[in-house]
Amino acid sequence: MTPDVFVREVGLRDGLQMSATVMSTADKMAWIEAEHAAGVRQIEVTSLVPPKLMPQFADAEAVIRGALGFQGLDVVALI
Repeated sequence: MTPDVFVREVGLRDGLQMSATVMSTADKMAWIEAEHAAGVRQIEVTSLVPPKLMPQFADAEAVIRGALGFQGLDVVALI
């Protein structure tokens, strides 16, 4: 029996967590849209941490809400 393999894209969350600059919500949504258009079906879109600690994710709720609008996309957040 062949095991199932799941690939989760984490660049949006992992790549931004150490960035000194804050990417706009619109740019994050464009990133998600481009990945979805390319066939990615599971994306870790944000991290649910206090904005005081990681301002890069202060828009976590808006990003999650927006990402949930993409049909067939499994939306994941790190907690």
